[in-house]
Amino acid sequence: MDVRIVETLAMLEIGDGVLTALFPVEHYSRWEFGPWAPAMAWFKERPGLTRALGVAQTVAAVAVAASLSKTPGPAWTKS
Repeated sequence: MDVRIVETLAMLEIGDGVLTALFPVEHYSRWEFGPWAPAMAWFKERPGLTRALGVAQTVAAVAVAASLSKTPGPAWTKS
């Protein structure tokens, strides 16, 4: 997969993770509609767990971004 696509996805995940960590109830309230509403309500009712998951999501996305190839092309090169 191209490094720019993976980096873009990592940036989206970092942003989502930070919003989840800082504003767990508000962030999930904004997405509480449609077929996934019950799942969003579950997370909204557990702000401590939701905040921890947001931190973990951010850390994982930063780790992925740090592991990417330094040049355009494949996201990861075999050593």
